[in-house]
Amino acid sequence: MRYRIEGTLGAIEVSLPTMDELVTEQPFALVDTWRQAARACVLGEHDFTNGVGYGRLSESQCLTVIKDAADVVRALVSLDRRYANIPGWHPLKDPGRLGRVAETCATWAGYWEPDYTVDLRGWRPEPTLIEGPGLPGITGVLQAQHNLLIHLGTFPTANNLRVVLDSQRIVSRETAHGLQPFDPTLAARWERRAETYGRLVHETRDLGGMVGNGGPAAGQGSIAAVRMEKLARDAITDPAQSRRLQRVSAGIDERICNVIERGVAQRLYFQRINVPGLNDHNGELVRVTRQKFVPITSPVQTDLLAIVRNDLRPTPIRRKAPKGATQSRLDFEAALHHRPPPRGASPDVPSI
Repeated sequence: MRYRIEGTLGAIEVSLPTMDELVTEQPFALVDTWRQAARACVLGEHDFTNGVGYGRLSESQCLTVIKDAADVVRALVSLDRRYANIPGWHPLKDPGRLGRVAETCATWAGYWEPDYTVDLRGWRPEPTLIEGPGLPGITGVLQAQHNLLIHLGTFPTANNLRVVLDSQRIVSRETAHGLQPFDPTLAARWERRAETYGRLVHETRDLGGMVGNGGPAAGQGSIAAVRMEKLARDAITDPAQSRRLQRVSAGIDERICNVIERGVAQRLYFQRINVPGLNDHNGELVRVTRQKFVPITSPVQTDLLAIVRNDLRPTPIRRKAPKGATQSRLDFEAALHHRPPPRGASPDVPSI
């Protein structure tokens, strides 16, 4: 199908629509419908480099994308045949072959169950920092946590990573204390998060690594911890604010898991160990045990990776397809197979 589409586009003698034509509403409903279809195709092509390419989608999502593309091509061929006699119309090259290959792709991809959660993938605006002075109350903590999540996009050094881990331990502990009188179940979750980060701080006490930066992330983490400690016990009783704090903290957990996994896999983080054996006396009054840094994946490894993989990493969210995703495709399929009744026939009389 891609070969046929490329051949069709190469044979077009007129210029493709400009961006202004794609976004400008047309006065005729039929033309505007096809304008929206063309705009959707352009956005879909743009999304392939932003999370919708092969290797990033499941097999069901890939088949759903293939069927959607094939249905759009079938609709284009149908449009070309319907308006071929209009003066000035530019017909497609080999519409019969293009229509047959699109029909084959749509039929083959339709054998499997579709996954319309692919509609949630694609380009999204990049989150930006919340600049300005510190906001009051729990909003200021959310501001610092949000900025911390963005700054964690830069790989941190081992020292800065420890600062971030300790800041999340403090934030979780204070949140658990504040929620205890109002929601003991939610407070227990925050208590477990604080305990997990406490264990991570303990396991990373001998972690070394100079690659990266992470200074802004460490600074925002410290600000979040200080602001949370200064809050009153009843400052986080608002359910909406509590959900926002959970959401941004879950994003921080996932980002920290990815940072540690990357640091271990690419040998950017090392574990400090004591070198066994006798130490040579160099004449000093105090004998210092020799130490060296080894990869975390060596036989001398800690529980760091186990804590990250089993306790810290949040449970993957099972996303639901957007509302109307199924119905819109059914309506589009019905429009492809629609045959108008003959002239003069009653609308209630079926026609072949």
